Parts: sequence; C-alpha cells; structure tokens
Amino acid sequence: MARTARIKLEDGGFYHLCARAAAKNGEFPLDRPVVKLKLLELIQHYAAIYYCTFAAVSILGNHWHGVCHFEKPRELSDEELKVRARLLYPRSDKLLTLWPKAKWLRLQHRLFDISEFMRNVQGAFSRWYNRTYNRKGHFWGERFCSTILGGPDAVLEAVMYVELNAVRAGLETHPEEYEWSSLYFREAGQDDGLMPLSELMHDQKGTKDELHARFKERIYYRGAIITKKGQKPIPEDVIKRESKRGFKRRGAFRKRVACFTNGLVLGGELYVLEKLTKLRAVGQYLRRKNPVKQLDGVLYSVREQRSNYV
Repeated sequence: MARTARIKLEDGGFYHLCARAAAKNGEFPLDRPVVKLKLLELIQHYAAIYYCTFAAVSILGNHWHGVCHFEKPRELSDEELKVRARLLYPRSDKLLTLWPKAKWLRLQHRLFDISEFMRNVQGAFSRWYNRTYNRKGHFWGERFCSTILGGPDAVLEAVMYVELNAVRAGLETHPEEYEWSSLYFREAGQDDGLMPLSELMHDQKGTKDELHARFKERIYYRGAIITKKGQKPIPEDVIKRESKRGFKRRGAFRKRVACFTNGLVLGGELYVLEKLTKLRAVGQYLRRKNPVKQLDGVLYSVREQRSNYV
C-alpha cells in the first residue's frame, strides 16, 4: 500500500515530531547518556541553522519526541544564506564560492522544510552512531512522524504530552526530573534555546517564574502527578479551567494518546476540517470526509488513532 505523502505547512507553523530507532523489543539504542547527549546536540545544532525553534523535546531509549515551530518561508539575503551555508557545511567554505544560483535557491527552500531538517539530524546521528559503535546499516526505523498542530491549544497540548513521556514510560515520577527533556532544562534555567513559555501559555500572563509554575501545574494535572513534599497542591482555578476545557479528570496524558503522533493534523474542528477539505481537493488524503474527534472533543484530527506507535 502506498504511504500517505507527508503533509507540510506552506506558511510555517508547529509540528509534533516523533522518530523511532530500528530496534527489537527490549533494545534501547538511545539509552546511553552519551548517545542522548549527541542526539540532543544535533537537534540543537540544526535548529540553529534552520528557521526552526523547539518548544519541547524528550529523548527516550528507542525514540524521541519534539514540538517545533518553523517560520514562514521568505526570501533571504545573500548574507543570511552564506551564514547558514557555512554552518551547514563548515569544511566547504571555498566550495561555497563556486555554488551556482540554483544551489543557493535550493538552500533557501531547504531552510524552511521539516523534511530537510530531519534528514540532517537523523543522517548525522546515524553516521556518528555507526562510526562510534562499529555498526552498519540504517539506525532509524520507519520514516519519522510529523503531525501539524493547528492553533495555540493544540500546540500546548502537544508540548505537555511530550513533557510527560518519561512518566508514561515509568522512568520518572516527576517529569521535570527527567534530564533528557525540555522541562528539565526549563526547571534548571537552561532554556535559552527553547520557545519561551510566554509564547506557549497564550491565556496566561506573569513573570517567567510564574508562568513556569502554572505550566507545571497543568502538566501535573494531565499526568496525575503527585506533588512533592513541600510543593503546593494544584490550585482550584487550574482544576476548574482544565475541567471547563474538557479534562474533567486528572491523568488524561498518563496513557498514550496516539493522535499526537498519527493524527496528521491536530487542532480545533474547523481548522482540521479546512485542512481535510484542501487535502481531499488535491487528492492527498481521501480516506475521510470529516474530522475525527479526539480527547472527547477537546481536539480533532484528520486521521483516527493507531495504537501501534506513540
């Protein structure tokens, strides 16, 4: 069966990403700290080259998740392109002077493309891993998953879902203690490369510390996290707000929610319907005519959930 062509945002926007290693059950090739560190370094390195900012990332033993924002494609100046080209090809400074115009135009397109970004990250990591551990062949399994996130609510939901990965996997009881996640970096004040919470917490105002506290409260509610000794319980206003939005019970993200990975497009009903209509018009996705309700109607997706991939 032919696989669905990757759906991309022509005007920039948010994606939830997930990539899994080609490993047998019980194998965790990303488990070593030095391996996680290398993958994280490559994600950060290429995000600084591409017009891409990460809002969340979590690296586990055999896969990783991320939520990132790509800027709207625009025409770049010659100087901007040269700076990015030197970062992308640090050993080819002299060859860059010989590039034809067509190659510079292709680079301009690449810098706003999610597939090109992932090709660089995964390709560089595979080469490093195989060289370091004397391994041959493909490191990554099937192609990476990317789900378009429509609207600030879908983005925030995806970010909180990613931050709870280590808790779902049984690696930590509190998400901020998992050192290979963005919440850990935010907690430690090492979040300079991450999207500020002031841009993610669209319905909240306050200082950086205040927003961080409210962000954690929501994550604790979604993950049914027990507060630590000395921590304040989740405020009633948070519980009421979450309940009003449709999350009447704690722990909605304690279990796997496959639509974050397999939904193709995730957002409000009207946003998803608009995307689905356009996809059907060009023949890119014909399996459904109507959005699929997810999380009791809090969000909708183009595609129904599949339980075999998280």
